[in-house]
Amino acid sequence: MAPKGYEKKSGNGWAEENYAWIIVGAVLVMQTVSSGIGFYNMSVYIKTFSDLLSVSLAEVSVAASLFYLTGGIAGLYVAALMDRFPVRVLVFGGALLSSLALALMGFARSLLELYCLFSLFGVGSAGISIVVSTTLITRWFEGPDRSMALAVSSTGLSLGGFIWTPLTAYWINDLGAVEAMWILAILLLIIVLPIGLILKFPDLKKSQLVSEPSEDQELWEDLSLEEAYRSTFYVLIVIAYIFIMCSQVGAIAHLYNRVDLVAGYDFAAQSIQALSVASILGRFFGGWLVNKISTSSFALGNLCLQGLGLLLISLADNGPFSIFAALIFGLSVGNLLMTLPLWLAEVFPAGVYPRLFARANAFSVLGLAVGPFTIGALFDLTDGYHIPYLFALFVSLLAFFVMLAAVKQNPAISR
Repeated sequence: MAPKGYEKKSGNGWAEENYAWIIVGAVLVMQTVSSGIGFYNMSVYIKTFSDLLSVSLAEVSVAASLFYLTGGIAGLYVAALMDRFPVRVLVFGGALLSSLALALMGFARSLLELYCLFSLFGVGSAGISIVVSTTLITRWFEGPDRSMALAVSSTGLSLGGFIWTPLTAYWINDLGAVEAMWILAILLLIIVLPIGLILKFPDLKKSQLVSEPSEDQELWEDLSLEEAYRSTFYVLIVIAYIFIMCSQVGAIAHLYNRVDLVAGYDFAAQSIQALSVASILGRFFGGWLVNKISTSSFALGNLCLQGLGLLLISLADNGPFSIFAALIFGLSVGNLLMTLPLWLAEVFPAGVYPRLFARANAFSVLGLAVGPFTIGALFDLTDGYHIPYLFALFVSLLAFFVMLAAVKQNPAISR
């Protein structure tokens, strides 16, 4: 099915439809790089720089928190700049800043230097990650095709952990931090810069931005952007995702070290791969399932699955059980990341989507920033990961009840 506005009888329409799926492939590869070197590699970076600088996990976890925080804030500006500059300009800038930060990280010899570099890395990542990626997909696709396109393109978020985390762990252990970070910086540029050349938004005259609003969007079409920001549904969804990201990202950031303490380096790397594979499989199944059930039921069900995974990780005491726990947890990870942009795109008009999603993403970064640090601090306090992961489970339960309240505020979602 072509994106709305493209007629099958038009040869140019068919060309545009094909290009839409080229965009999906390009976004998939870009997210594989950005999520793998950024999001999933945080668990490796935390352990590496804790050992390298001889500081506690909690202190190094602040660097990860700064990465998420600066990335979320920068995402607000990226959303605004997408209306003024070609998307490739933002991607080029993000790739260059990210690579510079990565290349210098191996030379960091103090926490202050590390904090500055991770903050720069976060700013750069905003130009090559989820705000740009989801905006591209939501503008090129609508209806059932949109959920499948998001599922396919966001597979890169999970492939990143499967591909990059084991490679990074191997390079750091075999070559050292300096050489490993240089390799990551160079590969990021080699892969992302060519992708930036082919990224573009669809012709506004033909895109869904000027198409008739969907039935769900008609409920909101008279709202201004500021009124949408203040709507109870939007506020509660944002709060729920702050909690979701706090528990999810905190758990992922420490998963490598959690399993390393129980079963060693090999099982630790395999647990990240298991989480990534489960996230990929879960996302493809979720892309099909979300067209069969309501988005609210899909989101709440995945939150229950996330809670189960967190409980199992907390209880894990050997390598095989740790991998099983990571698999269960991973089934929910990709779907919860996919649900926020899909949900907002279903409910609100596409013209205001970038700003709404960027703000939601920026606020959810509060959870991303707090999660890794809190898990690290609780680990230092309790000398183990049992209590920290139970804390993550508690936060995930809070997200469930806030999201349940959000569903009741929007008839389009709850029906």
